[in-house]
Amino acid sequence: MKKDHIKLGAGLIGLSIALHYVHFLVFRDVHHLMIFLLADVAFIPLEVFFVSLILERIIEKQEAEKTIKKMNMLVGLFYQQFGNKLLTLFVGVDQEHVTGEDALLMNFSWEKEEYKRLRKIISNHHHQIDIGKVNLNSLLALLKENQMMITMLISNPTLNEKENFSEVLMSTFHLMEELESRDLNHLAQDDLDHLEVDCIRVYKNLSIEWVDYLEHLQKSYPYLFYTAIKTNPYDSRLV
Repeated sequence: MKKDHIKLGAGLIGLSIALHYVHFLVFRDVHHLMIFLLADVAFIPLEVFFVSLILERIIEKQEAEKTIKKMNMLVGLFYQQFGNKLLTLFVGVDQEHVTGEDALLMNFSWEKEEYKRLRKIISNHHHQIDIGKVNLNSLLALLKENQMMITMLISNPTLNEKENFSEVLMSTFHLMEELESRDLNHLAQDDLDHLEVDCIRVYKNLSIEWVDYLEHLQKSYPYLFYTAIKTNPYDSRLV
């Protein structure tokens, strides 16, 4: 590859010298030839500035926007496929209702401040589930049904930069492994306590990332946002 670049560079320099020589043969005017040559050389720093800095920044910004869009599409796929079901399951066995429930009832008029307040409510909530109310066999079946998608998302390099969602995926995959490794019909108390901690971890990660997911839907996919607010797991009116 480097040899090809060297050959290309040498060829372009040779072509430039040849064209300047033709210019001299035609016009026999060294004075103006040197003026044009020096003007071209003087413009090189500006050209480098525009191409390497400004244009490169524009391209980087466009690439970053494309990456973010791809990441959000993958997050949306996760929640639409089964993330919402999983979150609804955990909300249903939460030992405490999330305080400030009115702030959880989003609508199309929501702006950044509403989502900021919602993130604070979700983050401050004491996520605590009653493991005795969780149908662990059904939970495992739900996770196994979507194991391929979870694995695919974990291995997707696009999501490496989205740390919070990576935590959702890893904690969900870990929960599935813990459930698989036990006889769910005959669990000792320490096993139940361990699974409860794993479920709470998934529940908290899911709920925090869910806020970002809803905000993205409202901005980019309002028709999907309409469906999301109609199936809001925190809306007690839907129970």
